[in-house]
Parts: sequence; C-alpha cells; structure tokens
Amino acid sequence: MAIDIAATCEYGIRNVFVRYVAESTPIRDGIMIIDMAVSNFRSFRDEQMLSMNAETARGRHPSNYTLIEEDRLAILRSAAILGANASGKSNMLLAFGALRWMIVESGDRKDGQHLPTYEPFKLDADGDAKPTSMEIEFVVGSGIRYRYEISFTKHRVIEERLFSFARRSKALLFERNESDTWETIKFGGSYKGGTRRFPFFDNAAYLSRAGNDASSPEQIREIYRYFQRLVYVPAGNRLFSSHALSDKSVLNTVSDIICLADTGVSRVTVERREVDDLRLPEDMPDEIKEAILEQNRMSAKFWVESESGKLVSFEKDDMSDGTVRLLEILPPILNCLSNGTCLLFDEIGAHFHSDLIELILRLFHDDEINSKGSQLIYTTHDTNILNSSNLRRDQVWFVSKSRGSSTVRCLDEYDKKIVRPDSPFEAFYRDGRLGALPRVSFDKVKQAIVGALAKLDTESEGAPNA
Repeated sequence: MAIDIAATCEYGIRNVFVRYVAESTPIRDGIMIIDMAVSNFRSFRDEQMLSMNAETARGRHPSNYTLIEEDRLAILRSAAILGANASGKSNMLLAFGALRWMIVESGDRKDGQHLPTYEPFKLDADGDAKPTSMEIEFVVGSGIRYRYEISFTKHRVIEERLFSFARRSKALLFERNESDTWETIKFGGSYKGGTRRFPFFDNAAYLSRAGNDASSPEQIREIYRYFQRLVYVPAGNRLFSSHALSDKSVLNTVSDIICLADTGVSRVTVERREVDDLRLPEDMPDEIKEAILEQNRMSAKFWVESESGKLVSFEKDDMSDGTVRLLEILPPILNCLSNGTCLLFDEIGAHFHSDLIELILRLFHDDEINSKGSQLIYTTHDTNILNSSNLRRDQVWFVSKSRGSSTVRCLDEYDKKIVRPDSPFEAFYRDGRLGALPRVSFDKVKQAIVGALAKLDTESEGAPNA
C-alpha cells in the first residue's frame, strides 16, 4: 500500500483528524505522562526510567512536545523504544500496564488473592523476595501534576504514596507504609473533601479502592479515571473493535481516512450479523463469551469501485494487510487524540509499514490534531523511524540486556559532540555505535547447524531400511 505521507497529512487525512478532534465531546481528564521508573519487574532488576520530559533544545521540533505549567515544562508527544529481540523493551510497556492494573483493578481483590502484576526479576537468588517498585509522574486534565509511588509483593502492597504539585511545591496527599492498615493510612493537608478512609485488604492499592468510590474527593477520582483511559496494545494483537466502530461518527471518520490513504477503497461499512453456530467452552466466563460473540456479530465491508463505476464489497480477508491494519488502529488513535490520553503500542512495526508509522507520528506531532496533549509510546524494530528530521534525540530510547538484566538509555544521554541533533540516527544505530543491536555470531550459528545436519545424516545412514 503506497502512501504519500506529505499529501495525505497536509491536505486529506490531516483535515479529517482535525475535524474529528474538534467535534469530539470534550473530556476533562487528559493523560500526560512525564516519567516512569520501575525496578524488580520482569527483566528490570535495577531501577530504570523512561522520561517524556523535554529538558533541552526546545527549538528542535517544537511540535513534538506540549508545554504545560505556564511553559515551564515541555512534555514529549511520542517516544520510540528500540532494542534486540528479548532485550526487554516490551517490558517497559508491560510495566505501564501493570501499574494501570494496580490502580484500576486491585481495589476489587478478595482477601488472600495474589497480585498477578508481581513478576520479579528471577535471576537473582533473592529476587522473588524483594518487592516490585513503580513510580510515575503525570499531569491530569485539570492541570495538576502528581507523583505516585507503589511497592508490592505477590500478596500485599508494601508502600504507597501520592504527592501533588498544585502550588509548584511537593505536597503529600496520602502515605501508606508496610505496617499500615486501611485504618492507619496517613493523609496530608492537601487531601481535602469527601471520604478518606475505605476498608480494603493488604493486596489492594488505596488509590484503586478510593478512586472507584463516589464519596471520595474529586481529585482522587480524576486520577483513577486518568489511569482507566491508558490504552495498551500488545504485540501481535488483532485490534478490530466492533464496539468502537458501532459509533457512527468513528466509523465515518475511519472510512474517510482509509479512502484518502491510497488504498483503492471508496467506502467502509460495518454490518451486524447473527451468530448461531459459534461454540464456546461451557466454563468460559460470561463476560468473555459476550465479548467474543460481539466481535463476531460485526463484519467490516470494504467497497471498491469497479470499471463500470459500481461499488463492489470485499471482506477483510480479501483486502491487503495494510488496509485492514488501518481499520484496526484508527479507532484507538481517534480515541486517544480526542480524549487527550496515552497510547502504549508494542511492536508497532509488526502492524504497519514504515510509511504508515511515519503518518501516525505526524498525527501525534501536529498541533491542531493533537491539541489535547495525547502521547504515543511504542516499541519497534523498524529503524526507518530513526530520522532526525522527524524525531528529537530525547524521543529515542534503547534497551539492552546483560546477564538477563535490562537497562534503558536515552539517545539524549550520548555525547552531543558525537551524536548531534541532526545526526543520521538510523545509520549510527545500524552501525552499532548506539548499542542495543542483536549480537548474533554467524560462525557459531553455522557451526551448530552443520553439526546438527551431520548428526542427522549419521542417524539416517544407521537407520534400518523401511
């Protein structure tokens, strides 16, 4: 699928996105991540941080960041995470997902249930005895900046704290230590209004329990809604959303964009159909059954103009993979841009051609389209995105692994005399100057394969005739 990036962004697709975002119902609770740190989680043994704070070079690609707090802070609109297979780059996005689960879901845990988000670094003898720790700094739609910290083991939350920067100074809202229960949790002077204390078990985050209660202060519920709207797209996931495309406004916008993207499609429709012959396991939870049934009740049709001018419908299986991928990814992108939220996308290159990735980045970097501070954080193997004409140094992160432990390093940390803002990032990376490349010895691989083939030949010669 050929896409003229400049033309579609400037004259077609860009205008469709601008119109959709402008006409969307305003959402007061936006999401803007400033930084996140994690330790003792999967391949991250020591604390690793991903920062979205553009601290320097504000003159470089100014549309790639959003200014907040009277222009004192510049927050990046996108970040790319690269690294070799099994380096741990996906684990950074999984850490965001784990933190979201702790805040949104853990409040419903029953007494004694384990925390599925506890996945400690396993290569240390005492790794599974240490807590996983996570910290995140973020800004919500009301403009208040917060910092949230949590540490937990398999069966309980060890520590939990929330700070606000409402008056530019750090103020404690609540604090929970290992010895605290729901009755002894401490509150700061900035925690005002509503109910403070809620019964919860040791395996629940206080923020999760309080944020989902109508009697809690609005600021706590706003933070809870903030994390609810984080969208995580796993690697290899098929994204077709019948629920999103049942919205007429979303479907019309998706159809317009696909038609403009040089796909040959004139219109996209979604039809509802009866599903009677789908057999599901009897012990499958009802909510999962309903989700599967709903997915199969909706069928997308792609309409292509024939030589006679008549529109002919095609099923998804008849269309190119790129066209189908557009149908799948556009609803979450529209949702993200219209709500001012963060989209976490694992292995974006597995879903799209390089040109399409560039198009998506341009959408997030456009001031009119991304007027609400939306962010895209993604992992990829596609080095074509490493283009200094599109990305700032602080938007590129590399993940490397040594002895099973992953480390995260920003391109902005490299010597600026060697890697300048206008350097050829991709050439430097592929040349091995920036690390985080696969280390594969062809000679060793060849030796192993030759040995295996020789062994198979010997076994074949010694086998009795059939």
